[in-house]
Amino acid sequence: MAKLISIASGKGGVGKSFCSSSLAISLNAAGHKVLLVDADLGGANLHNFVGLKVPGVGLYNYIRERSELSDVIVRSPAGVDFIGGSGDVLGMAHITKFEKIKILTGLKNEDYEYVILDLGAGTSFNMVDMFNVADIKIVVMSGEPTSIENAYGFLKVAIYRHIERFLSKRWDFAEINKKLRSKSMNFPSVQSIIDAAAAVDKAAAAAIKSFVSAFRPGMILNQVKFKRELNVFYGFENVVNKYLSITIEKLGFLPYDEKVSECIKLLKPYYVRFPDSETVGCVDDIRDQMIAKLQGSGNE
Repeated sequence: MAKLISIASGKGGVGKSFCSSSLAISLNAAGHKVLLVDADLGGANLHNFVGLKVPGVGLYNYIRERSELSDVIVRSPAGVDFIGGSGDVLGMAHITKFEKIKILTGLKNEDYEYVILDLGAGTSFNMVDMFNVADIKIVVMSGEPTSIENAYGFLKVAIYRHIERFLSKRWDFAEINKKLRSKSMNFPSVQSIIDAAAAVDKAAAAAIKSFVSAFRPGMILNQVKFKRELNVFYGFENVVNKYLSITIEKLGFLPYDEKVSECIKLLKPYYVRFPDSETVGCVDDIRDQMIAKLQGSGNE
């Protein structure tokens, strides 16, 4: 069964699709069987990063036209198997629960070692649920204040959603779940949710504490221009741990390179075009960290 790797960001413009495509190409170059999926259901453009003008078929055909999943997989010029999204179909950004389950189940059952899901920016339930269900969860951000703020917001929604789904199984947690969805009455921290749950059922509170501790998303800092920007990692890590009780795993960083934009315009994957660059070396380091993280979780 394939391992799911979900890559998300709190906002667009931080290079998430570059990271997703580069990691997929890197895994492929290392001899791993990998499938790259554009799961941005409202604004698909990942095909540009693997050398495809138009993928032709994609997730739309699988969930709305009853195509087999194997029929919508195309071989990209970058050498990576690819499934396109659908950015120009009315309603595709709002798939049903059944369609979401169909996508995730189908992907896990495909004959690949790794399936990378490049998620859309933002905090819709579909994106958050696809992030939470993955074996490896990665958030990409830059050192810009807006990116940092939105990355924190995404992780907050992700862990609160995880808790909400757990508590929704019981009626006696209805008031807590209502508060989780309220902006004016929202819990200020994960610990405050655990405390509220403990007042109802201490065993349930202990379960929440356990899966929050195991959440451990990976973080990639992209478009780094100066070494001092790496301090963002540590400040972000401390804030997330303090308010969300989450431990961040720093997977690595990617330096800023203006040639990335040029490669996208030419439909020439950066990883293939500049294999000896510092950025590609950093991508390979992140790939190795990611694989080690997967192997480590498998041994627990």
